[in-house]
Amino acid sequence: MTIISISLTKNLLNRLDELVQEKGYSSRSEAIRDAVRQYLSDQDLSRFTHGIITATVTVISEHEIHDIDEKLIRLRHEHDKIVTGNMHLHLGKKHCLEVFITEGEADEIMDFIGRIRALKDVQQVRFTITPIT
Repeated sequence: MTIISISLTKNLLNRLDELVQEKGYSSRSEAIRDAVRQYLSDQDLSRFTHGIITATVTVISEHEIHDIDEKLIRLRHEHDKIVTGNMHLHLGKKHCLEVFITEGEADEIMDFIGRIRALKDVQQVRFTITPIT
């Protein structure tokens, strides 16, 4: 295998170490390989660019960063054509969870997801895609 080097914040490294321990990975490298495989699988799905799909988009951000809510709402309104609903929840005292339900052309929905991922203060974006036609 090829050896690479990555830089992680102390918090991210601590979380990675906890994950390795909890899930029983043999090493940090194995956990990172698994995460990369999952990310690449998501990207393969994101290449679904034709036809009508529905997607559920889950976004996690820090509660203290108030302008991220405004940015997400602005994006939601810019994509009224495809966003059929959304919900905002608080996860404990530190995080917010935003869920968007979408329906429309695959390329428009993937653009919406990409624009969310590009926001500076978004911590995680996960989505599921289901073709309708």
